[in-house]
Amino acid sequence: MPSKYPDSHKTGQQLRIETIAAMEAAIAASGFPDRWRFGLLPDAAEWDPPTEEFIGASCTTGPGNRGMLFEVTLRHAPDGDPVAFARKMGEFWESQGYSVTAVGDIDRGSEHDTSFRADRHDGSLYAAVYANTISFNLSIYSECSTDASLEKFAGPNGYRTFNETDPNPYRPTNSPSITPYPRD
Repeated sequence: MPSKYPDSHKTGQQLRIETIAAMEAAIAASGFPDRWRFGLLPDAAEWDPPTEEFIGASCTTGPGNRGMLFEVTLRHAPDGDPVAFARKMGEFWESQGYSVTAVGDIDRGSEHDTSFRADRHDGSLYAAVYANTISFNLSIYSECSTDASLEKFAGPNGYRTFNETDPNPYRPTNSPSITPYPRD
């Protein structure tokens, strides 16, 4: 992954929409339309695009410029050959114009670990697949942006501030205050 990314200058709202669309496309291409979760345990939260919120993770756009990007990783119980699944996802992203490379060895040992990454034309990470006999994982990474809105959660109706006093600030139990998205 490059040490610096181009600054897309996109808002959290824009990157949320793009990240959800990219994950939905990956899920459709996977052949497993249901049961994608944020973990493999039965109580793991399910992927629910209309309600998902994202908050930025760090990236760098240049010397002294800190940006943020959205990333989401979903897991699915394995169904079939993990190597074939990973190759299928790599071929899908390649057909979309991304550069796809194997990460490490393909089909390593009894768990059949296989990983591919898909990169944008600028070399920044767009997507990844990791598959073995325990889990099929899909990851999507948005563009990097220095827009200040990425420091707040971008949800279905607007932005909310991270509340570290909430028992679960990523899936709050209280009624967080939402600032509606600006109208275009």
